[in-house]
Amino acid sequence: MNSINNGYSYLKVCLGTWRMGGEITPNPNNNDQKDIDAIRYAINKGISHIDTSESYAGGKSELLIGEAIKHISRDKCFIATKVREYNLFYDNVINSCKESIKRLDTPYIDLYYIHKQSLIVPIEETVGALNKLLDMGLIKNVGLSNVGIDIIKKYSQLLNSPLYAIQNQYNLVCRESQRKGIIYYCKRNGIHFIAWRPILLSYPGVVDSYYRTGTYKILDEMATKYNKTNTQIAAKWLLQQDGVSIVFKSSNKKHIDEILDVNKFKLSNRDWKRLNKEFPVQKELGCTVDNYFELS
Repeated sequence: MNSINNGYSYLKVCLGTWRMGGEITPNPNNNDQKDIDAIRYAINKGISHIDTSESYAGGKSELLIGEAIKHISRDKCFIATKVREYNLFYDNVINSCKESIKRLDTPYIDLYYIHKQSLIVPIEETVGALNKLLDMGLIKNVGLSNVGIDIIKKYSQLLNSPLYAIQNQYNLVCRESQRKGIIYYCKRNGIHFIAWRPILLSYPGVVDSYYRTGTYKILDEMATKYNKTNTQIAAKWLLQQDGVSIVFKSSNKKHIDEILDVNKFKLSNRDWKRLNKEFPVQKELGCTVDNYFELS
């Protein structure tokens, strides 16, 4: 699998855990074992980068990861989690990190993200806590999610360690990070760019977020040409970009294999450019099935 070496073996494909264990709060009827098995399966298949957040299922997602990696050598896992915008005061950041470490049952976090920017907490205060966590060895790297270049620059100036990753929404439909030069900026400055929601093409008015056959003619044509699924074509368009990785969620082992299989083929330059230019729905902002939003 393609990797980027920046002090760590860094895979282009990362496993997300949103909705593992529940959504905003824990789901008492969730099939926990299925999620745990999926995480272990992904790691055994070579996906060492596991992504979560303190807010996923009210922390239960972190608990499931902790259980999944319990008997796996820690150096075979790269664990990323996030602190939410309502916990960005100094003491709250420190406490959130320690609580995440406890739930993950790990001595440290490989990558600690600011999930979203606060409108009231000064960046200087938040960075002070991040620098303290770095000094304590509780986190190894810092990342930002849902941000533009100005915010990236501010953190870079204040952090005692280089920013490791930016995680923004990016896919065939959502082009904000591409159009605003964020991906190029990250590549030029040695920062990993990770696309969240890489293969779910949602936007207000969408007919089929999963773009099954008949939704987009261009994807149907390329899936037939390469003997791959529409999902694999959408994923490959991202993964073929230098410096771009993806984080996707699945508790389905067949779906995990489907995504890993994208390493076995390559889009021609002409076909990649066609998708880049001719994909029929392209949005300048982030989007869900319900609304649009802009990066901080």
